[in-house]
Amino acid sequence: MKSLSNLTTFMYVAKCQSFVQAANSLGLSPPAVSKAVAKLEDELGVKLLHRTTRSVSLTPEGERFYEGIKPLMEEMAALTTELTESLSEPQGRLKISMEGAFGRVWGTRLMPAFLKRYPRISVELSLDDRYVDLAAERVDIAVRVGTLPDSALLIARRLFTDPLITCAAPVYLHQAGDPTHPDNLADHNCLNFRNRNTGRTMPWLFTVGGKVERRVVSGNLTIDDDEAVCRSAIAGVGISQMPGYMAAEALEQGLLKEVLHDYCPPEVPITALYLERRLVAPRVQAFIDFMVKQKMPRLGQHNC
Repeated sequence: MKSLSNLTTFMYVAKCQSFVQAANSLGLSPPAVSKAVAKLEDELGVKLLHRTTRSVSLTPEGERFYEGIKPLMEEMAALTTELTESLSEPQGRLKISMEGAFGRVWGTRLMPAFLKRYPRISVELSLDDRYVDLAAERVDIAVRVGTLPDSALLIARRLFTDPLITCAAPVYLHQAGDPTHPDNLADHNCLNFRNRNTGRTMPWLFTVGGKVERRVVSGNLTIDDDEAVCRSAIAGVGISQMPGYMAAEALEQGLLKEVLHDYCPPEVPITALYLERRLVAPRVQAFIDFMVKQKMPRLGQHNC
């Protein structure tokens, strides 16, 4: 690739038709400008300018070269200006992947405030639980809940954490009674969630005697959609363990009641993943910084 600085110098000389004027515009000496153009001609193996003591003009080859690279140089200049300006005000398209339930229940609530804060950013939001190849699918950020797979090509930034809430509708608890220990769940109808990606039923987690235990619970309803599990719990079908962001509104409204609060497991991390690069795009950094400052629903006595 030819030196970009030499190309820029040639463009100024061709436009001004003067080494002196080009030198003044570039803040260089006339000999430095002449040397840069001569070096470009040597690299190309063609004469670009006619030089006399009084004038400078383009050769036919110089005219062809000038007309060919002019739009490219103008586009590069415009792009450079755009990127430089974006450092002070993030802008451009931001493609985000979020796990479906988190995005629908909580992530979309944050978008109006983010877009108001950064009006020059345009967000393309994809709600999907599948594995996403950020590079191949040109995704800027993936927001994921829980434990993450290892990837040497990604940067992981924890945004916040979210509790796991074990809860049921008051009408169900009125009929079946409140469990006081995870062992009591054997006498209750437990609503299970099956992970679509793995096909496995997710175990429930509890902290018992200072240690985290995984419990396999049973019931008459297993669903592969966590929002549907929440709705079933609200309908009084049985007890469920669900993310705090999903239970928050129903708990506040009294549609669900937390049980086994004393056995809450550690909170679940919510993490942003993005490609490892030397320079992170300002719009990506803006979204991450915005998310870190957000607060998940905190419900007083409902929290672990």
